Amino acid sequence: MPATATASDRRMEMANFCTQCGKALAAQARFCTNCGKEVLESVEKMPVTGPAFSDKRQKVLEGAKSQKEKSIIYIALAVLGILGLVSFFESLPSMVNPIVEQQPVISEPFDYPATPVRMRPAGAVVRDGKIIFSLEELKKNKFIRFDYKSSGTSLPLLAYISGEGKVITAVSVCEPCNSTSFHIKGEELVCNSCGTTWEVNSLNGVSGSCQKYPPDAVPSVVVGDEVHIDEKTVAAWRRRI
Repeated sequence: MPATATASDRRMEMANFCTQCGKALAAQARFCTNCGKEVLESVEKMPVTGPAFSDKRQKVLEGAKSQKEKSIIYIALAVLGILGLVSFFESLPSMVNPIVEQQPVISEPFDYPATPVRMRPAGAVVRDGKIIFSLEELKKNKFIRFDYKSSGTSLPLLAYISGEGKVITAVSVCEPCNSTSFHIKGEELVCNSCGTTWEVNSLNGVSGSCQKYPPDAVPSVVVGDEVHIDEKTVAAWRRRI
């Protein structure tokens, strides 16, 4: 274009505005130099002066502004949603079993094998209001079962060492299915009857129909080479369902 071209002549070189970003396009442009959007050849070029030009430019700019506003709204909604989820999960009750949390540690942390570790029968005696079993026997077998007998009734109990090295003692009953036997596999305690699983370290449910009712933990303490459970606690135990 000659150097003496007027501003009007220079505007005539511009034929359209990009519908994506609103940048002015050269008359023969096939792509927007700002955002790269393709310019359809079939689109009839409109004059760059007059009311029609102003209306079209205004619509393009308004469209770009509207898209930006929508993006801001979507981002704000996403942030609010994330904050809402965080607040919801923080408001949930703690999954920590208070009895398990307070149980004594008797060994270093370890991992159970992927093959099942079965319950081993063990002896227990009642003396001075305590149900007592051997700590050495528990350390040797990792997972034992014994019975509390009183007034013609019998209640199965279990004890095992968790992966965190804690003594876990509980009533050996899966109440919904009435099973009294379990095994440990990896990080889970498994009911031998229904297959429900619980975390071996916490007794929190993992899977299965009975997971809301793990073996009911009872407190115990280590006294020398023995583990003691309060007899009154066990004698007063009642089914949860």
